[in-house]
Amino acid sequence: MLISFIVKYLGWRNWAVLLYNSAIENVFLIMYVALYFRFSSPWFLFEFFFFFLFSMCSTTYGYLINDLSDREIDSQQGKQNTFRHDSTGRAVQIVALFFILSVIFAIPFFKKSLFLLLWASWFLVTTFYSLKPIRLKERGKVGLIFTVLGQRVLPALIVFSTFGYWDLITVPILTLYILFRGLSSDLNHQYQDFYNDIRTGTTTFAVQAGIDKVRRLLRISLEIEKGMLLICLLTMMLKINKIVPKSILFALPVLLIYIALYASSFFLVHKSTFEQLNPFTCNRKSIFHLLHHTFPSVGLPVYLGILVAFQNPFYILITLFFIVYRRLYSLELILNTFPFTVIKKILVK
Repeated sequence: MLISFIVKYLGWRNWAVLLYNSAIENVFLIMYVALYFRFSSPWFLFEFFFFFLFSMCSTTYGYLINDLSDREIDSQQGKQNTFRHDSTGRAVQIVALFFILSVIFAIPFFKKSLFLLLWASWFLVTTFYSLKPIRLKERGKVGLIFTVLGQRVLPALIVFSTFGYWDLITVPILTLYILFRGLSSDLNHQYQDFYNDIRTGTTTFAVQAGIDKVRRLLRISLEIEKGMLLICLLTMMLKINKIVPKSILFALPVLLIYIALYASSFFLVHKSTFEQLNPFTCNRKSIFHLLHHTFPSVGLPVYLGILVAFQNPFYILITLFFIVYRRLYSLELILNTFPFTVIKKILVK
């Protein structure tokens, strides 16, 4: 019974809580902060894993309260809903349970600068994103802004608060990148749901603006997102080099790889259809998927995690945990990514 409970609720929609977790998706922020501060205490490990549990429970709360609020409309649109076969009372209890769990795992961070304020803001935005009568998701442009804030910007700021990093240059740059990453994600979500939302009278930003405008904005956001990631890499590399002289030599390879990929994508954008360059719809064999998803969410955290392990071998536990978490032990998964498909094409020729 416990296993079925975990699979149904914590494992929401094929464990989306692991794959689409705003704080953990940008785990490279944590790795960067660890490098910057040159953490050496086991306390950092404790904070990392507690933060992971906190993030999982908080994200699950956000997903589940959305499903609770959308039971009727999901039924009309023929969408999957976690609470389809549950009573309203049981659904409310489940949502409350995960909120309580997130509170428990947040306790070690209560004294961190701005943590409670940021988390309270996140809680309000996430709750009223779908809950009536406010229901931000149906508030057009205002709803889109609050959605990006709640799903991306606030979780990033919570990461900085948790690990005590408030650099006046780096934090705004990293946060701006994450803002555009979130904007791209939510514009795509509304783009994909456009016709269903029209049919059910859901007044999202996409419905109000029109599908052509959303498509144009998504393309612009994706390009800004890629450019901002390059700026983030340069900023992080220079900041760390000031703290640890000559560390730029270790960070340079990942920067050069990204520049090469970014330059290649710049020329391919003009030859690709919208569906081909949209990283949310193209498969993992695409350079666009690599730049927007694989590189920042997998490649960069692993690279930084290895550098962190060099400064403290005990921290290899974090890198190994991330490898298991992302299933990077799967040879099939790795061979189906863009770099390996390109290598196979070259070898075949």
